[in-house]
Amino acid sequence: MKILVISDSGIALGLAHRLTQEGHEVVFGKSNMMRSIQECKFIIADSCSDSVYNRAKTYNKPIIGCNPFADQLNADAIKEYDLCSRLGVEYPNSELYDDATGLQPRLLEGSAKRYYIKHKRRVFRCTKPEWLAWAMYELPPDQRVLLQEEVLGDDLSVIGWFNGLSWVEPFFFSSPYASRIGGVSMLAQKKPSRLTEKTLKPLEKWLKIVDYRGPVTANLIVNQKNVYVKSINIGLTAPCVFAMIEGLKRMPLSDFLNMLAFGSDTDVSTSLDYLVGISVSSIDADMRGAPILGVENGNLDHLFFQGAYKDGAGYAVSEDCDPVYTAVAHGRDLTEAARRVYRTIGEVQFPGMSFITNLHGQTSTTFNKLRGWSDI
Repeated sequence: MKILVISDSGIALGLAHRLTQEGHEVVFGKSNMMRSIQECKFIIADSCSDSVYNRAKTYNKPIIGCNPFADQLNADAIKEYDLCSRLGVEYPNSELYDDATGLQPRLLEGSAKRYYIKHKRRVFRCTKPEWLAWAMYELPPDQRVLLQEEVLGDDLSVIGWFNGLSWVEPFFFSSPYASRIGGVSMLAQKKPSRLTEKTLKPLEKWLKIVDYRGPVTANLIVNQKNVYVKSINIGLTAPCVFAMIEGLKRMPLSDFLNMLAFGSDTDVSTSLDYLVGISVSSIDADMRGAPILGVENGNLDHLFFQGAYKDGAGYAVSEDCDPVYTAVAHGRDLTEAARRVYRTIGEVQFPGMSFITNLHGQTSTTFNKLRGWSDI
């Protein structure tokens, strides 16, 4: 099977490496892209231009992970709120203003309430009146801003795969801030949940209209009474995507992506173990060609290479993107999954490695809270 991969962030490169291992022909979108679109079966992209999207549409080639309409939402919190609130996605109490001067009454009322002010993807957390006043003058004139009340609770993410027609079960509960800390813990959720009913599921009609395929992440604030959306991200995200793929049971990645591309199924066999993923970067510059040691058949299935290449001598750092690789693992509990992923990282080494060293400690609280909420 011929698959075209287009990558700016390097996330799609991690998938390309696995597909090559499975014996497929992977073409990278640098030269002869327009011809490659015509010849490939489907496309995986963490970014794509309008010209690529239009060409793919002309030849009826599905794109996984990227969509120009989704990109508009990813770039603008107000467009996201406009659409998602109309679809029934639940946000904290929110108000839209034509520009920042509309915030003055909130400042003058001297309220003790705490607010988030959002413009594009810039967020101001205003817990003091003075910070609200400062934020007003930081914002550009004549552009809409969104004011949201701060809600107390716990941060959590929920992630689902969409196949162009409907959601693919199961959804995944995920520890928050995964891309920021370079690590994620997650758990598949097969039964209906209030974490998905008012967050991701209302997006189904719109995702179908815009013909999107790939993962969608809702970043939430959760307490025992309510679930609210803080933001939505539509597209490939690391290390979450790699951790979810670790959970696929008895299904090659190519089969899963093909099913996603052509909407042929709405349910996949997924491990109900805990899943973890850790991004491993280099702290040093000018590392191109540095050997990556310890890559063997026993751990290759738990690695997704991004800033790396393979030659006759083995794997080496490429410096094309960061991180160098992402290690993934699963386990019956979070402790076992973390132990396994750190064992892999301990085996697969290159100079100047940098990664989160206490994933279990930083993410276990999330799942301890979930277990305590019987109606989650």
